[in-house]
Amino acid sequence: MIEFFYKGGLLMYPILVGSILTVAFGMERAFHYIRARSRNGALSKIKSLIKQGQYDEAHTLAKETPGPISAVIVEALCHRGKTQLLIEEALSLKGSSEIKKLGKNLHILELTGRITPLLGLLGTVIGMAKSFKNIAAVQGPVDPSVLAGGIWEALITTVAGLCVAIPALILHHIFEDKVKNFAYLMKHYGAETISLIRADIGVDK
Repeated sequence: MIEFFYKGGLLMYPILVGSILTVAFGMERAFHYIRARSRNGALSKIKSLIKQGQYDEAHTLAKETPGPISAVIVEALCHRGKTQLLIEEALSLKGSSEIKKLGKNLHILELTGRITPLLGLLGTVIGMAKSFKNIAAVQGPVDPSVLAGGIWEALITTVAGLCVAIPALILHHIFEDKVKNFAYLMKHYGAETISLIRADIGVDK
């Protein structure tokens, strides 16, 4: 494997960096989304407490529950008694902040997925150009095995670039879906919490 790496040339180094970034940020984002996922039992209990009018208990439980969904519920309970417009604005700001946290570092996975195959292609083009240059300098008939050897060495960077880009783009797509799902759940639970505390909401002026 190391032999293939060195045969690929200098552009194998940025491709290697891309693979490290893919693994590192892929694991970091996966761990973050696992932690951000609220347990259904906790959310159901918070909802039940709000229905019973036990707002302080619901606020405490929501604050102790990790994840963006419970954070939105906490924000709604903190603004209980204010007008619906003010609560909705507060939830909108909180939701935007949580979505920004959820989408952190996704652009690195996308950039890695897009640029590594281009680096691989560039390495292949440079390698083939060198190979044909060397062949052109040979006097007399050219051994086909020499040409084939130069071409397969040049293709190493393309293979390496694709091996990094494919998982990076797959992870980016999966994580983007996760962010969209969290955004939907935050909106859903936020609206539901507002409807449950409607009796304590002030009148819009």
